[in-house]
Amino acid sequence: MTGRESKLREILHQQVADEVFTPSADIPPTKEETFEFSLAANEKHTDYAKLDLFHRAVYPIMLLAQCFAIMPLTGVWEANPKRIRFAFKSIQMMFTIIFMVFSSILTLGTLKHLLKIGVNAKNFVGLVFFACVQSACIIFIDLARHWPPVIRYWTRTEMVFTRPPYEIPKTNLASRIRLAALIIIAMSIGEHALYLTSAIISYTKRRHICALTDNRTSSVVTFDAYMEENYSYVFQIVPYSPFIAVYVLLINGICTFIWNYMDLFIMMISKGLAYRFEQISTRIRKLESEQMIPESTFIEIREHYVKMCEILERVDNVMSSLILLSCVNNLYFVCYQLLNVFNKLRWPINYVYFWYSLLYLIGRCAFVFLTAAAINDESKSALGILRRVSTRSWCVEVERLIFQMTTQTVALSGKKFYFLTRRLLFGMAGTIVTYELVLLQFDEPNRRKGLLPLCA
Repeated sequence: MTGRESKLREILHQQVADEVFTPSADIPPTKEETFEFSLAANEKHTDYAKLDLFHRAVYPIMLLAQCFAIMPLTGVWEANPKRIRFAFKSIQMMFTIIFMVFSSILTLGTLKHLLKIGVNAKNFVGLVFFACVQSACIIFIDLARHWPPVIRYWTRTEMVFTRPPYEIPKTNLASRIRLAALIIIAMSIGEHALYLTSAIISYTKRRHICALTDNRTSSVVTFDAYMEENYSYVFQIVPYSPFIAVYVLLINGICTFIWNYMDLFIMMISKGLAYRFEQISTRIRKLESEQMIPESTFIEIREHYVKMCEILERVDNVMSSLILLSCVNNLYFVCYQLLNVFNKLRWPINYVYFWYSLLYLIGRCAFVFLTAAAINDESKSALGILRRVSTRSWCVEVERLIFQMTTQTVALSGKKFYFLTRRLLFGMAGTIVTYELVLLQFDEPNRRKGLLPLCA
Protein backbone atom coordinates (compact mmCIF):
# COMPACT_ATOMS: atom_id res chain seq x y z
CA MET A 1 0.00 0.00 0.00
CA THR A 2 1.45 3.41 -0.98
CA GLY A 3 1.82 6.31 1.41
CA ARG A 4 -0.93 8.27 -0.40
CA GLU A 5 -3.40 5.35 -0.12
CA SER A 6 -2.52 4.86 3.54
CA LYS A 7 -3.11 8.54 4.27
CA LEU A 8 -6.48 8.52 2.45
CA ARG A 9 -7.58 5.46 4.39
CA GLU A 10 -6.59 7.14 7.69
CA ILE A 11 -8.55 10.30 6.82
CA LEU A 12 -11.64 8.26 5.89
CA HIS A 13 -11.38 6.28 9.13
CA GLN A 14 -11.19 9.53 11.11
CA GLN A 15 -14.23 10.94 9.32
CA VAL A 16 -16.26 7.79 9.96
CA ALA A 17 -15.34 7.88 13.67
CA ASP A 18 -16.69 11.41 14.17
CA GLU A 19 -20.40 12.00 14.65
CA VAL A 20 -22.60 13.90 12.26
CA PHE A 21 -23.00 17.59 13.05
CA THR A 22 -26.09 19.17 11.62
CA PRO A 23 -25.06 22.50 10.05
CA SER A 24 -26.75 25.72 11.14
CA ALA A 25 -29.86 26.68 9.23
CA ASP A 26 -28.41 30.03 8.23
CA ILE A 27 -25.12 28.58 6.91
CA PRO A 28 -25.30 26.01 4.11
CA PRO A 29 -23.01 22.99 4.49
CA THR A 30 -19.89 22.81 2.36
CA LYS A 31 -19.13 19.86 0.10
CA GLU A 32 -16.58 18.59 2.61
CA GLU A 33 -19.10 18.74 5.48
CA THR A 34 -21.78 16.99 3.39
CA PHE A 35 -19.29 14.20 2.61
CA GLU A 36 -18.45 13.83 6.32
CA PHE A 37 -22.12 13.72 7.28
CA SER A 38 -22.91 10.99 4.73
CA LEU A 39 -20.00 8.85 5.93
CA ALA A 40 -21.06 9.06 9.57
CA ALA A 41 -24.80 8.67 9.01
CA ASN A 42 -25.02 5.15 10.40
CA GLU A 43 -22.30 5.38 13.05
CA LYS A 44 -22.77 4.93 16.78
CA HIS A 45 -23.59 8.04 18.80
CA THR A 46 -20.56 9.72 20.37
CA ASP A 47 -20.73 10.36 24.10
CA TYR A 48 -19.52 13.95 24.17
CA ALA A 49 -20.01 14.22 27.93
CA LYS A 50 -17.01 11.93 28.50
CA LEU A 51 -14.65 13.68 26.08
CA ASP A 52 -12.18 16.45 26.86
CA LEU A 53 -13.88 19.05 24.64
CA PHE A 54 -14.04 22.82 24.87
CA HIS A 55 -17.84 22.90 24.73
CA ARG A 56 -18.12 20.58 27.73
CA ALA A 57 -15.51 22.60 29.63
CA VAL A 58 -17.25 25.98 29.32
CA TYR A 59 -20.94 25.13 29.42
CA PRO A 60 -21.35 25.64 33.24
CA ILE A 61 -19.86 29.12 33.00
CA MET A 62 -22.01 29.95 29.97
CA LEU A 63 -25.11 28.76 31.85
CA LEU A 64 -24.15 31.06 34.72
CA ALA A 65 -23.72 33.91 32.25
CA GLN A 66 -27.26 33.36 30.96
CA CYS A 67 -28.52 33.97 34.49
CA PHE A 68 -27.00 37.45 34.12
CA ALA A 69 -28.66 38.18 30.76
CA ILE A 70 -25.79 37.45 28.35
CA MET A 71 -25.13 34.80 25.66
CA PRO A 72 -28.84 34.18 24.88
CA LEU A 73 -28.55 30.62 23.53
CA THR A 74 -30.71 27.53 23.95
CA GLY A 75 -29.27 24.06 24.44
CA VAL A 76 -26.00 25.21 26.05
CA TRP A 77 -26.35 22.44 28.64
CA GLU A 78 -26.64 19.73 25.95
CA ALA A 79 -23.64 17.42 25.57
CA ASN A 80 -23.93 17.49 21.77
CA PRO A 81 -23.16 20.98 20.42
CA LYS A 82 -25.39 20.44 17.40
CA ARG A 83 -28.34 21.13 19.74
CA ILE A 84 -27.17 24.66 20.55
CA ARG A 85 -29.44 27.23 18.92
CA PHE A 86 -29.89 30.97 18.80
CA ALA A 87 -33.35 32.42 18.42
CA PHE A 88 -34.67 35.93 18.87
CA LYS A 89 -37.91 34.42 20.16
CA SER A 90 -36.55 32.73 23.27
CA ILE A 91 -36.68 33.18 27.03
CA GLN A 92 -32.95 33.91 27.15
CA MET A 93 -33.26 36.67 24.54
CA MET A 94 -36.27 38.18 26.29
CA PHE A 95 -34.33 38.27 29.57
CA THR A 96 -31.43 40.02 27.82
CA ILE A 97 -33.69 42.67 26.28
CA ILE A 98 -35.43 43.33 29.60
CA PHE A 99 -32.07 43.82 31.30
CA MET A 100 -30.87 46.20 28.56
CA VAL A 101 -34.03 48.29 28.90
CA PHE A 102 -33.70 48.63 32.67
CA SER A 103 -29.93 49.18 32.59
CA SER A 104 -30.44 51.96 30.06
CA ILE A 105 -32.34 53.83 32.81
CA LEU A 106 -29.16 53.84 34.91
CA THR A 107 -27.15 55.01 31.88
CA LEU A 108 -29.56 57.84 31.08
CA GLY A 109 -29.75 58.83 34.75
CA THR A 110 -25.96 59.03 34.94
CA LEU A 111 -25.80 61.09 31.75
CA LYS A 112 -28.49 63.51 32.99
CA HIS A 113 -26.67 63.92 36.31
CA LEU A 114 -23.37 64.66 34.56
CA LEU A 115 -24.94 67.27 32.31
CA LYS A 116 -26.33 68.90 35.44
CA ILE A 117 -23.14 69.02 37.55
CA GLY A 118 -20.54 69.15 34.77
CA VAL A 119 -18.13 66.53 33.44
CA ASN A 120 -14.57 65.97 34.60
CA ALA A 121 -12.06 63.11 34.44
CA LYS A 122 -13.25 61.53 37.69
CA ASN A 123 -17.05 61.72 37.63
CA PHE A 124 -17.16 60.42 34.05
CA VAL A 125 -16.35 56.88 35.18
CA GLY A 126 -19.96 55.87 35.92
CA LEU A 127 -21.13 56.69 32.42
CA VAL A 128 -18.19 54.78 30.91
CA PHE A 129 -19.01 51.77 33.09
CA PHE A 130 -22.67 51.57 32.03
CA ALA A 131 -21.84 52.32 28.39
CA CYS A 132 -19.28 49.49 28.32
CA VAL A 133 -21.80 47.08 29.86
CA GLN A 134 -24.50 47.94 27.32
CA SER A 135 -22.02 47.68 24.46
CA ALA A 136 -20.92 44.28 25.79
CA CYS A 137 -24.56 43.10 25.81
CA ILE A 138 -24.97 44.04 22.14
CA ILE A 139 -21.70 42.33 21.24
CA PHE A 140 -22.67 39.17 23.14
CA ILE A 141 -25.99 39.04 21.25
CA ASP A 142 -24.10 39.19 17.96
CA LEU A 143 -21.63 36.61 19.27
CA ALA A 144 -24.50 34.30 20.27
CA ARG A 145 -25.87 34.51 16.71
CA HIS A 146 -22.61 33.12 15.33
CA TRP A 147 -21.78 30.77 18.21
CA PRO A 148 -23.69 27.58 17.11
CA PRO A 149 -21.80 27.06 13.80
CA VAL A 150 -18.50 28.08 15.42
CA ILE A 151 -18.76 25.65 18.35
CA ARG A 152 -19.86 22.81 16.04
CA TYR A 153 -16.87 23.36 13.78
CA TRP A 154 -14.60 23.68 16.82
CA THR A 155 -15.86 20.42 18.34
CA ARG A 156 -15.68 18.50 15.07
CA THR A 157 -12.10 19.66 14.54
CA GLU A 158 -10.80 19.02 18.07
CA MET A 159 -12.16 15.45 18.19
CA VAL A 160 -8.81 14.24 16.84
CA PHE A 161 -7.06 15.61 19.94
CA THR A 162 -9.11 13.38 22.27
CA ARG A 163 -7.45 10.15 21.13
CA PRO A 164 -3.91 8.83 20.47
CA PRO A 165 -1.33 9.82 19.43
CA TYR A 166 -2.40 12.91 21.38
CA GLU A 167 -2.41 12.72 25.17
CA ILE A 168 -4.56 14.50 27.72
CA PRO A 169 -2.31 16.61 30.00
CA LYS A 170 -2.35 16.03 33.76
CA THR A 171 -4.67 19.01 34.19
CA ASN A 172 -7.40 18.64 31.60
CA LEU A 173 -9.17 21.45 29.76
CA ALA A 174 -12.27 21.55 31.97
CA SER A 175 -10.20 21.84 35.15
CA ARG A 176 -8.06 24.64 33.76
CA ILE A 177 -10.98 26.72 32.54
CA ARG A 178 -13.27 26.21 35.53
CA LEU A 179 -10.55 26.86 38.11
CA ALA A 180 -9.57 30.13 36.45
CA ALA A 181 -13.24 31.12 36.09
CA LEU A 182 -13.90 30.31 39.74
CA ILE A 183 -10.99 32.50 40.85
CA ILE A 184 -12.09 35.48 38.75
CA ILE A 185 -15.75 35.17 39.76
CA ALA A 186 -14.85 34.85 43.46
CA MET A 187 -12.55 37.87 43.32
CA SER A 188 -15.15 39.93 41.43
CA ILE A 189 -17.76 39.05 44.07
CA GLY A 190 -15.29 40.16 46.75
CA GLU A 191 -14.66 43.42 44.89
CA HIS A 192 -18.39 44.19 44.58
CA ALA A 193 -19.02 43.24 48.22
CA LEU A 194 -16.25 45.60 49.35
CA TYR A 195 -17.73 48.34 47.18
CA LEU A 196 -21.12 47.99 48.88
CA THR A 197 -19.53 47.71 52.32
CA SER A 198 -17.44 50.84 51.76
CA ALA A 199 -20.45 52.79 50.51
CA ILE A 200 -22.72 51.72 53.39
CA ILE A 201 -20.14 52.34 56.14
CA SER A 202 -19.18 55.71 54.67
CA TYR A 203 -22.82 56.76 54.48
CA THR A 204 -23.53 55.55 58.02
CA LYS A 205 -20.55 57.39 59.52
CA ARG A 206 -21.31 60.57 57.63
CA ARG A 207 -24.97 60.45 58.68
CA HIS A 208 -24.00 60.03 62.33
CA ILE A 209 -21.34 62.79 62.36
CA CYS A 210 -23.55 65.26 60.49
CA ALA A 211 -26.44 64.57 62.87
CA LEU A 212 -24.22 65.51 65.84
CA THR A 213 -22.88 68.58 64.06
CA ASP A 214 -26.35 69.85 63.16
CA ASN A 215 -27.75 68.97 66.63
CA ARG A 216 -30.21 66.52 65.18
CA THR A 217 -31.60 63.93 67.53
CA SER A 218 -31.96 61.18 64.94
CA SER A 219 -29.11 59.62 62.99
CA VAL A 220 -30.88 56.38 62.10
CA VAL A 221 -29.80 55.00 58.74
CA THR A 222 -32.59 53.52 56.64
CA PHE A 223 -32.49 51.63 53.37
CA ASP A 224 -34.71 54.21 51.68
CA ALA A 225 -32.51 57.12 52.74
CA TYR A 226 -29.36 55.33 51.62
CA MET A 227 -30.77 54.48 48.19
CA GLU A 228 -32.24 57.93 47.58
CA GLU A 229 -28.92 59.61 48.33
CA ASN A 230 -26.48 57.20 46.65
CA TYR A 231 -28.61 56.51 43.58
CA SER A 232 -30.23 59.92 43.26
CA TYR A 233 -29.33 60.03 39.56
CA VAL A 234 -31.71 57.10 38.94
CA PHE A 235 -34.61 58.54 40.89
CA GLN A 236 -34.40 61.75 38.90
CA ILE A 237 -35.88 59.72 36.06
CA VAL A 238 -38.13 57.20 37.82
CA PRO A 239 -40.11 57.70 41.05
CA TYR A 240 -38.69 56.14 44.19
CA SER A 241 -40.16 53.00 45.70
CA PRO A 242 -38.54 50.17 47.72
CA PHE A 243 -39.24 47.74 44.89
CA ILE A 244 -37.47 49.92 42.32
CA ALA A 245 -34.61 50.46 44.77
CA VAL A 246 -34.05 46.72 45.13
CA TYR A 247 -34.20 46.36 41.37
CA VAL A 248 -31.58 49.09 40.95
CA LEU A 249 -29.22 47.15 43.24
CA LEU A 250 -29.91 43.99 41.24
CA ILE A 251 -29.25 45.68 37.91
CA ASN A 252 -26.07 47.20 39.28
CA GLY A 253 -24.87 43.76 40.38
CA ILE A 254 -25.64 42.26 36.95
CA CYS A 255 -23.73 45.10 35.31
CA THR A 256 -20.72 44.31 37.50
CA PHE A 257 -20.86 40.65 36.48
CA ILE A 258 -21.01 41.49 32.77
CA TRP A 259 -18.16 43.97 33.19
CA ASN A 260 -16.01 41.13 34.58
CA TYR A 261 -17.36 38.46 32.22
CA MET A 262 -15.94 40.25 29.17
CA ASP A 263 -12.42 39.39 30.31
CA LEU A 264 -13.48 35.98 31.61
CA PHE A 265 -14.89 34.94 28.24
CA ILE A 266 -11.71 35.97 26.42
CA MET A 267 -9.73 34.00 28.98
CA MET A 268 -11.84 30.84 28.43
CA ILE A 269 -11.47 31.05 24.65
CA SER A 270 -7.72 31.58 25.00
CA LYS A 271 -7.27 28.59 27.30
CA GLY A 272 -9.25 26.36 24.94
CA LEU A 273 -7.11 27.28 21.92
CA ALA A 274 -3.77 27.26 23.77
CA TYR A 275 -4.60 23.80 25.17
CA ARG A 276 -4.77 22.25 21.69
CA PHE A 277 -1.57 23.92 20.50
CA GLU A 278 0.07 22.58 23.65
CA GLN A 279 -0.99 19.05 22.66
CA ILE A 280 0.54 19.51 19.20
CA SER A 281 3.79 20.76 20.74
CA THR A 282 3.86 17.84 23.17
CA ARG A 283 3.48 15.38 20.30
CA ILE A 284 6.33 17.03 18.41
CA ARG A 285 8.58 16.88 21.49
CA LYS A 286 8.06 13.13 21.76
CA LEU A 287 9.39 12.73 18.22
CA GLU A 288 12.77 14.10 19.29
CA SER A 289 13.92 10.73 20.61
CA GLU A 290 12.98 8.83 17.43
CA GLN A 291 15.68 8.08 14.90
CA MET A 292 13.51 7.86 11.79
CA ILE A 293 10.22 9.74 11.51
CA PRO A 294 7.98 9.02 8.51
CA GLU A 295 6.85 11.96 6.38
CA SER A 296 3.20 11.00 6.94
CA THR A 297 3.59 11.93 10.62
CA PHE A 298 4.64 15.46 9.77
CA ILE A 299 1.86 15.70 7.18
CA GLU A 300 -0.67 14.80 9.85
CA ILE A 301 0.79 17.21 12.41
CA ARG A 302 0.79 20.08 9.94
CA GLU A 303 -2.80 19.34 8.94
CA HIS A 304 -3.86 19.46 12.59
CA TYR A 305 -1.89 22.66 13.11
CA VAL A 306 -3.60 24.25 10.11
CA LYS A 307 -7.00 23.14 11.41
CA MET A 308 -6.31 24.82 14.75
CA CYS A 309 -5.30 28.01 12.95
CA GLU A 310 -8.61 27.85 11.06
CA ILE A 311 -10.52 27.54 14.35
CA LEU A 312 -8.60 30.51 15.69
CA GLU A 313 -9.47 32.55 12.62
CA ARG A 314 -13.18 31.74 12.85
CA VAL A 315 -13.29 32.52 16.56
CA ASP A 316 -11.36 35.75 16.08
CA ASN A 317 -13.79 36.90 13.38
CA VAL A 318 -16.78 36.68 15.72
CA MET A 319 -15.24 37.98 18.96
CA SER A 320 -12.64 40.56 17.91
CA SER A 321 -15.16 43.34 18.74
CA LEU A 322 -15.37 42.01 22.30
CA ILE A 323 -11.57 41.96 22.55
CA LEU A 324 -11.37 45.56 21.35
CA LEU A 325 -14.01 46.68 23.87
CA SER A 326 -12.31 44.77 26.70
CA CYS A 327 -8.91 46.33 26.02
CA VAL A 328 -10.34 49.86 25.82
CA ASN A 329 -12.32 49.24 29.01
CA ASN A 330 -9.27 47.92 30.89
CA LEU A 331 -7.06 50.74 29.66
CA TYR A 332 -9.51 53.38 30.85
CA PHE A 333 -10.25 51.88 34.26
CA VAL A 334 -6.61 51.14 35.09
CA CYS A 335 -5.73 54.76 34.25
CA TYR A 336 -8.69 55.99 36.30
CA GLN A 337 -7.78 53.93 39.35
CA LEU A 338 -4.11 54.91 39.16
CA LEU A 339 -5.18 58.55 38.95
CA ASN A 340 -6.69 58.20 42.44
CA VAL A 341 -3.63 56.60 44.06
CA PHE A 342 -2.47 59.85 45.66
CA ASN A 343 -5.94 60.97 46.78
CA LYS A 344 -6.77 61.09 50.47
CA LEU A 345 -9.65 58.94 51.64
CA ARG A 346 -11.76 59.50 54.74
CA TRP A 347 -12.27 56.05 56.29
CA PRO A 348 -10.08 52.90 56.54
CA ILE A 349 -12.69 50.83 54.66
CA ASN A 350 -12.30 53.22 51.72
CA TYR A 351 -8.59 52.41 51.55
CA VAL A 352 -9.26 48.69 51.79
CA TYR A 353 -11.77 48.81 48.91
CA PHE A 354 -9.61 51.10 46.76
CA TRP A 355 -6.43 49.03 46.97
CA TYR A 356 -8.26 45.73 46.53
CA SER A 357 -10.09 47.11 43.51
CA LEU A 358 -6.91 48.52 41.98
CA LEU A 359 -4.84 45.35 42.46
CA TYR A 360 -7.70 43.14 41.28
CA LEU A 361 -8.18 45.23 38.13
CA ILE A 362 -4.48 45.21 37.25
CA GLY A 363 -4.20 41.49 38.05
CA ARG A 364 -7.27 40.60 35.97
CA CYS A 365 -6.05 42.63 33.03
CA ALA A 366 -2.57 41.07 33.16
CA PHE A 367 -3.99 37.56 33.62
CA VAL A 368 -6.25 37.87 30.57
CA PHE A 369 -3.40 39.21 28.44
CA LEU A 370 -1.01 36.45 29.53
CA THR A 371 -3.67 33.78 28.96
CA ALA A 372 -4.37 35.09 25.46
CA ALA A 373 -0.64 35.39 24.76
CA ALA A 374 -0.27 31.70 25.63
CA ILE A 375 -1.89 30.86 22.27
CA ASN A 376 0.98 32.48 20.43
CA ASP A 377 3.56 31.01 22.84
CA GLU A 378 2.26 27.44 22.51
CA SER A 379 1.96 27.66 18.72
CA LYS A 380 5.73 28.33 18.51
CA SER A 381 7.01 26.31 21.46
CA ALA A 382 8.03 23.31 19.32
CA LEU A 383 10.06 25.33 16.82
CA GLY A 384 13.39 24.42 18.39
CA ILE A 385 12.67 20.69 18.11
CA LEU A 386 11.57 20.95 14.48
CA ARG A 387 14.79 22.77 13.62
CA ARG A 388 16.78 19.91 15.17
CA VAL A 389 15.11 17.18 13.08
CA SER A 390 17.79 14.87 11.67
CA THR A 391 18.59 14.82 7.97
CA ARG A 392 17.15 11.28 7.71
CA SER A 393 13.73 12.53 8.85
CA TRP A 394 13.86 15.96 7.21
CA CYS A 395 11.21 16.55 4.56
CA VAL A 396 9.36 19.37 2.88
CA GLU A 397 6.53 19.12 5.45
CA VAL A 398 8.93 19.97 8.29
CA GLU A 399 10.12 22.99 6.34
CA ARG A 400 6.55 24.09 5.67
CA LEU A 401 5.58 23.72 9.33
CA ILE A 402 8.62 25.73 10.47
CA PHE A 403 7.85 28.44 7.93
CA GLN A 404 4.22 28.64 9.07
CA MET A 405 5.15 28.85 12.75
CA THR A 406 7.71 31.60 12.20
CA THR A 407 5.79 33.80 9.74
CA GLN A 408 2.14 33.47 10.81
CA THR A 409 0.85 35.42 13.81
CA VAL A 410 -1.25 32.86 15.68
CA ALA A 411 -3.14 35.00 18.19
CA LEU A 412 -6.48 36.62 18.91
CA SER A 413 -6.82 40.22 17.77
CA GLY A 414 -8.81 43.37 18.30
CA LYS A 415 -10.31 43.83 14.84
CA LYS A 416 -6.84 43.08 13.39
CA PHE A 417 -5.54 46.38 14.80
CA TYR A 418 -3.36 44.48 17.26
CA PHE A 419 -2.74 40.91 18.40
CA LEU A 420 -2.82 39.67 21.99
CA THR A 421 0.80 38.67 22.55
CA ARG A 422 3.29 39.25 25.34
CA ARG A 423 4.76 42.15 23.41
CA LEU A 424 1.39 43.91 23.45
CA LEU A 425 1.15 43.56 27.24
CA PHE A 426 4.40 45.48 27.72
CA GLY A 427 3.33 48.01 25.09
CA MET A 428 0.04 48.58 26.92
CA ALA A 429 1.89 49.00 30.22
CA GLY A 430 4.06 51.69 28.64
CA THR A 431 0.97 53.43 27.25
CA ILE A 432 -0.67 53.44 30.69
CA VAL A 433 2.41 55.00 32.27
CA THR A 434 2.49 57.74 29.60
CA TYR A 435 -1.20 58.58 29.95
CA GLU A 436 -0.96 58.48 33.73
CA LEU A 437 1.83 61.04 33.86
CA VAL A 438 -0.23 63.40 31.69
CA LEU A 439 -3.39 62.89 33.77
CA LEU A 440 -1.55 63.44 37.04
CA GLN A 441 -0.34 66.82 35.81
CA PHE A 442 -3.87 67.90 34.92
CA ASP A 443 -5.26 66.58 38.20
CA GLU A 444 -2.73 68.38 40.41
CA PRO A 445 -5.13 71.24 41.39
CA ASN A 446 -7.80 68.74 42.50
CA ARG A 447 -5.37 66.79 44.69
CA ARG A 448 -4.32 69.99 46.50
CA LYS A 449 -7.90 70.68 47.52
CA GLY A 450 -7.93 67.57 49.73
CA LEU A 451 -11.14 66.11 51.10
CA LEU A 452 -14.44 67.88 50.53
CA PRO A 453 -16.47 69.00 53.59
CA LEU A 454 -18.23 66.01 55.08
CA CYS A 455 -21.60 67.68 55.72
CA ALA A 456 -21.67 70.10 52.77
